[in-house]
Amino acid sequence: MFGKKKRALVVYYTKTGHTLEAAEAVARGLRESRVEVDIKTVDQVDPSDLESYHIIAVGAPTWAARPARPVKRFLKGLDKKALKGKAAAPFTAYAGMRGKATLRRMRRLLRKRKAKKVLKGVAVKAGAPLSLWKGRSPSEEDVARLEELGRKLARL
Repeated sequence: MFGKKKRALVVYYTKTGHTLEAAEAVARGLRESRVEVDIKTVDQVDPSDLESYHIIAVGAPTWAARPARPVKRFLKGLDKKALKGKAAAPFTAYAGMRGKATLRRMRRLLRKRKAKKVLKGVAVKAGAPLSLWKGRSPSEEDVARLEELGRKLARL
């Protein structure tokens, strides 16, 4: 791991595109810090691929104060030591409320997979409650917070 360029994986799930927008903002922050970044959906990631990354950022929409089921299944399906020695952070897009509760649940799942350092994460308001309609996009301030999350991850 030492002496090599840092590599990051930004993995996410989305229905309406808001979590993808958030993932792209996190990736921008990582790239600004000269980290090589891959962005993939949860169903594009093979758990064995995680070995080649130093940093993992995981994004999910908030569904009833919880991460979307596909993200929860992905994280729970990882080996108990899959993230050992890696820096990690969650991020979520929520339309109604309880984005912080989703972040807490995601942090717990990341810690259970032995991530070395888990950042608090970022919750951004986007979308429309109880709807598959796209709704509003994250604000410029929220996008800036997501980019800063990427930069913080790169510094770990």
